Amino acid sequence: MEKGISRNEYNVLNFIKNGSWVSESSIKINNMDDRMIASAVSYLESKGYIDVKRSLKKYYYITDEGKKYLENGLPEEIAIKILKERKSIALDELKELISDYKIAISNLARYGIKPNNGLLNYNDAALEKIKMIRSCLENPQECDMETLSLLKRRSLLREKNYNERIIKINDAGLKILNEFNPDIYIDKLTTSMLVNNSWKNVRLRPFDLNPDAGLRGSGLHPLTYLTERIRSIFFDLGFTEMHGHFVEYTAWNMDMLFIPQDHPARDLQDTFYASTDFDYKMENPEIIEIAKSVHEHGINKYPGWGYKFDENESKKLVLRTHTTVNTIRYLYNNRKSPQYIFSIEKVFRHESVDWKHLAEFHQIEGAVYSKDASLSTLKWFMREFYRRLGFDDIKLIPSYYPYTEPSMDVIVKVNGREIELGGSGIFRPEVTKPLGLKYPVFAFGLGLERLAILYYKLNDVRDIYNSDSEWLRSYKINL
Repeated sequence: MEKGISRNEYNVLNFIKNGSWVSESSIKINNMDDRMIASAVSYLESKGYIDVKRSLKKYYYITDEGKKYLENGLPEEIAIKILKERKSIALDELKELISDYKIAISNLARYGIKPNNGLLNYNDAALEKIKMIRSCLENPQECDMETLSLLKRRSLLREKNYNERIIKINDAGLKILNEFNPDIYIDKLTTSMLVNNSWKNVRLRPFDLNPDAGLRGSGLHPLTYLTERIRSIFFDLGFTEMHGHFVEYTAWNMDMLFIPQDHPARDLQDTFYASTDFDYKMENPEIIEIAKSVHEHGINKYPGWGYKFDENESKKLVLRTHTTVNTIRYLYNNRKSPQYIFSIEKVFRHESVDWKHLAEFHQIEGAVYSKDASLSTLKWFMREFYRRLGFDDIKLIPSYYPYTEPSMDVIVKVNGREIELGGSGIFRPEVTKPLGLKYPVFAFGLGLERLAILYYKLNDVRDIYNSDSEWLRSYKINL
């Protein structure tokens, strides 16, 4: 059957008819946006009318925080303008003038302006560097790698890898282009054409309805496949799946895990805080008093942190930073032993995105509440879990977490490369006793995306979310 082309496909063929290799991003056609052009290119490729080469490219785009600074000024940019007017200024005075004072001071020091006897002094060299930073933020595609790296670390820019298509018309494309008359061929009939009988003077382009016309069935996304495999392992081991909320009170997310209120993890640089005028009704509001008592005075013979607990801090809303909060709430509401529970859900961290970090990712959470729960059973479980996934060579090394003691990190070795996949440990009594639990609890939080890197032999965690259709159709497990 004849492989017809649409008007959009005709426009693309007409654009590249001189036969030169052309990047898809350079194609500009009136009344066609990038999505329409990409769709037309994909159809032309599947029909065999163009030749295609793919080239891995990096694209940099500005984050919401970066957009805010472009509009209102970078903190160091505001500071340098003040310095230029005054020549010097006391740190305490500058602090009153700039909201992001710490960020400004840190970056001024990077550009050569450091405090001297409590004063900051202006210099032209720093001003030029700050101008360069702003220029890079405005035009990241034309920025040098050193400045790009700095802006990525500050989470002002994000990097995205994609396969750019380089296309060229072939003989079949030239033939169909010459045969296609855009004044006669149409893609669809309209009501007016039926009413005024103008449909008699046009030709509807042919559509190939053959089931063997290159159509492919749908399949699971690689991350979904891996998630389902992990879920089946937990179910085989007798675990129950639990679920939680994206937005949590800090009382659940941190206080009930015995994380002190001045812990660095609560800093705006690490945690996304949510603001709302809606008056949420808190689940189990009594936990604030429970957490307050443990933080200030401890429980039984275990000392607390010994500071003044701020109840208002407990009522702040955050995007959950871990799924351990699921475990805490579940055990608070299900105190009968034994409990074997797990979840595989999304968490959020204010991370600088790079090859092994994402700002939102999935955590494999699990816990066992039982009189037999111990460090030995935790070690056995970690080895058994990873053995079922195909990893026989793992290390469990000592680590530190505020809510577990002892604690371990899980290190997996693949092709001679060691990668940390997550943490585990035994909940401290300051966590379990306030929940009303009589027996020990071991818990673990493991990164799903990092595990996927090993599964699919990727070099960058961001590639898991790449929309490269060829990879999504042909991915294989590589253990």
